[in-house]
Order: sequence, then C-alpha cells, then structure tokens
Amino acid sequence: MEVIWDICLETASIFVLILGAVGLVLSLLLVVSPKTVKSLGDVFNKFVGVEKKLSYLNRSIQTDRFTYQHNVLAGSALTGGSLFFLIFLFFRFDTQKALDLFVYRDSLFLYEILLKSAVLIGKMAGFAGVVFGLCLVAMPEIMVRIENKMDAWIATQDMVEKLDELHLGIDHLLFRYPLLFGFTGLMTSCILIILSAASLFGK
Repeated sequence: MEVIWDICLETASIFVLILGAVGLVLSLLLVVSPKTVKSLGDVFNKFVGVEKKLSYLNRSIQTDRFTYQHNVLAGSALTGGSLFFLIFLFFRFDTQKALDLFVYRDSLFLYEILLKSAVLIGKMAGFAGVVFGLCLVAMPEIMVRIENKMDAWIATQDMVEKLDELHLGIDHLLFRYPLLFGFTGLMTSCILIILSAASLFGK
C-alpha cells in the first residue's frame, strides 16, 4: 500500500512540475510579448457545438418495459442478488481483516468509521432490494405506482444552451492587464516547480 501511495505522489509531483514549467513559459511570454500569447490563443481557441451531440439527453428512454413484462424473473433476480449480498455482509465480510489488509494503524480509526458506514449502507440497500424484489414478484402494480410517483423529467436544453455560449471575458481581462497576470503566473509557477522538485528530489 505504501509503494502505491509513493507512486501516486511521484506521479502527482511530476504532473505539477510539468504544469509549473508550462505556466512559467506562458507567464514569461505574457510579460515579454503578450501578442505572442494572443496569437497562440487564437490558434488553440476552438468553438465546439454541443447541442447536436447532447440532444439525445432530452429523449425519453423506457427502461422498465422488460422489468414489468417479466416481473417474476426480474423480481426473483433482484431478491436473490440482494439476499446473497446480505449474507456476504452479515456472515462472510470481516471488517477487521479488510482494514488490516489495506490500511495502516496510524489512520485505522478514520477508515474503520468509513468502512462500517459503507457496510451499513450496503445492508440497507440489500434489505431494500429484497423488499422491492418481492413486491415486483407478488405485487408489480405497487411498484408501478411508486415508480410513477418518483419519475421526473429533467430538461437539459438550458444546460446545452449555456455550453454553446461563447465567453470571451477571460481573454479580454488577461490581455488588458498582461503584466499583472504575467507576474502572478510567474510566482505561482515558481512555487509549484519548487514544491514539486522538493517532493521529487528531497527523499
């Protein structure tokens, strides 16, 4: 576990180092030659229309037709799966062994709370699955009524229209005060480079 954690930290440090180097170069260009940065921005600026790509989100998709046409099969599968899950959580899953396998003693208490909370939520979900599965087998009309009450139409058109808007405020503000943002970027990039270098080579 410690080896995996070290690999993740080193990967993050390398990523931050690269990010800091890129930020340093762009900040220097913004201070010395803002027109170059503007030219680069014009090259990389792209307008991506998302309305056609996301239009399928506004479609009504029927996912319950098979369930209610084969309610005994679906209910039996849900009940069986939930019972298997509950038996595993109650009789086969050992919280202490799971903690000893993945967690060190210094952070055991926090992870024990999180794991026990997850197990409790899993048990509640298992009981709910058994109840819903039995209702689906014996009384599917009750499940239809519950589903009709919980069904909600979520319109995504407003979100699509917002994504399709063109925002130029950031570029205008950036090139209006190039020295301010350039020196701010320089300081931030230098701090990132120093921290990531210290993390990589300070061991």
